[in-house]
Amino acid sequence: MASKHDIVINELDYKVEKLIKLYISSLERNRSLEDRLVELQDELERAQKEKQMINEQLKTARVAEAISSGNGSAEARTRVSQLVREIDKCIALLNN
Repeated sequence: MASKHDIVINELDYKVEKLIKLYISSLERNRSLEDRLVELQDELERAQKEKQMINEQLKTARVAEAISSGNGSAEARTRVSQLVREIDKCIALLNN
């Protein structure tokens, strides 16, 4: 009888140890995935900022081209008005 119980206990010990190892392994994988997620979120944020900067440069280039060619004066006026509004907002923030 005692040996039968010993066998069952040994099997349970083995399975518990195996579960603990699996749990620790899954914790490590989870940490690794969380680190990777943070890296990817940072990379995405940098890419979005770069895209925004490139779009602004494109707008400026288009306005400059429109002004230099004499065409698109409405677009140029719109861009200049937008820039003036942004400057006014900055001045208002500085005054407060």
